Amino acid sequence: MNILTKSIFVASLAASLIFASSSKAAELDVNVDVSIPNVLILYAYTDIDLSFAPGEFASLLDSSCTTEDCASALTATQSGTISSNAVNLDIASDLAATGTSATVTLQNSWAVRALGYGTFNASIADKASESAVSNLDITPSTGTPSMAATTGAVSFDIDLTSSDLDDGTVTANYTITVTGS
Repeated sequence: MNILTKSIFVASLAASLIFASSSKAAELDVNVDVSIPNVLILYAYTDIDLSFAPGEFASLLDSSCTTEDCASALTATQSGTISSNAVNLDIASDLAATGTSATVTLQNSWAVRALGYGTFNASIADKASESAVSNLDITPSTGTPSMAATTGAVSFDIDLTSSDLDDGTVTANYTITVTGS
């Protein structure tokens, strides 16, 4: 071997010894367990004010009424009865009651998000609504929750013959409960 070859060999050997000691590594397996709790989030409007135009509300009483100033002509020929010099045309017999209650539906008025539950159950309970309010209902009443919100609706009936309407306001109070399982 010539001197150049020997020099290269010795230099390579020295370099491998230097780098060999620094190329050692430590290795360790790590397991991390994250416990995620069940989370249920209910969103709902807590104060809702509804105002109806007169024509919208009047059409609940008479389906032929479609404007704010409603006029419904009675076109049937009437023959009245005369009693004590008065003619009774008996208009009441021409008026079939087309509506004594109105159903109000509050679409997208509540929502639920959940994590860790397979299903949810929604319920609604009256909380001192006026007597004109009845038939509280919530939809959906069950569902599969996810982090993408599931929206729902609340509906109730208003008795249009109730004395609660005398002041022009009807109050509905209710509690929404959503449970996960």
